[in-house]
Amino acid sequence: MPESNHADSLSLDDLGAVPLLESLTSGAMVCDAAGQVLYVNPALRQLLGTPSLQTVTRLNDWIQPPPKVDCAFCLGLPDGEPTPLHSGFLQSASQPAQPEALKVKVKHSTLGAGWILTLVDPFSEDTTLTQAHSDFVSTVSHEFRTPLTSIKGFADTLLRYGTQLPDEEKRRFISIIKDQADRLIRLVENLLAASRLSAGRVELSYRPIPLKKLLEKTMESVRAKTMAPSSAHSGTPRVFQLSVHPESIEVWADADKLEQVFINLLDNAAKYSPDGTPVSVRAEFLPEDDAQVRIVVQDQGPGIPAELLPKIFTQFYRVESPLKQQVEGTGLGLYITQSLTTAMGGRILAESAPGQGSTFTVIFPAATPERQAIYQRRLYASEVER
Repeated sequence: MPESNHADSLSLDDLGAVPLLESLTSGAMVCDAAGQVLYVNPALRQLLGTPSLQTVTRLNDWIQPPPKVDCAFCLGLPDGEPTPLHSGFLQSASQPAQPEALKVKVKHSTLGAGWILTLVDPFSEDTTLTQAHSDFVSTVSHEFRTPLTSIKGFADTLLRYGTQLPDEEKRRFISIIKDQADRLIRLVENLLAASRLSAGRVELSYRPIPLKKLLEKTMESVRAKTMAPSSAHSGTPRVFQLSVHPESIEVWADADKLEQVFINLLDNAAKYSPDGTPVSVRAEFLPEDDAQVRIVVQDQGPGIPAELLPKIFTQFYRVESPLKQQVEGTGLGLYITQSLTTAMGGRILAESAPGQGSTFTVIFPAATPERQAIYQRRLYASEVER
């Protein structure tokens, strides 16, 4: 693990968190509960103007809160509790805090394994941390902590009582551990995907995609997830109703990105639909334009108020509802779905009302012979230029 001064049974590398923190534009560090530094990202090293921080071992080597701020964690006090959000002075390890030192906003949040994540951003009196940064810390803290707690709990039980447990019970525990590990992987993948999309670093490879086959594959994947032991719908397979007319419809898109779009839409519909209610999916050519394909995903969930619909495609946004705490999620699925849809030349629409479920409509270019011919000419031209 980069810049690590601490050995632990569970590392940031194990969680795949290092690539995520490396990509942040905010300065970020991870400390243990005593303030000992475990990790520093490149953005923080840039803020400090130094390529190496090997000699820095504690948080209070860097951050000094102003006199009016009493953050025991930053001050290095024994068993000090971090003040969640405050200002401070960023300094190098070799110089004491100075009034003219870089003033920063400091955001602390507790992660799993007893770690503290700290985000550091330059501060001016007329600005505060962006809502996206605050949402990022809140989301990552919660989403990491929940599966980590399950993994640790069931692993501890297996280690302590494994020889006394029946084989069926041990298999169930191992299955839950795997499901929660998969959940962590999905979280990291979504965060990295959001980072790439925000930076415009998305590569697309177009080809004709048989839509019915892709939707059936996606439904099976989401159905299997709802039956996982750790799922809120465990043991109750989700019912999908699929209609593709004509069945030979092909979409002009990137296969992997298109699958991710429908995974996100169907997973979202399945999570918020009551047990026993179906999720309806239908696909057809647009009546007014047979060069476009319309795919509609409709659920019977709690619905979304009209005034909140414009916000649902924003990063980290989740609609406030009684189900919010019961349903896992980062608030990135719909943002990624919209971004990928737009990148592939499509568009997405949302309709909903409280108590009436939600309907998401995505429209993609059909794989017409004309589109395929144009694409082949462009490929040939690019090869000639090389």
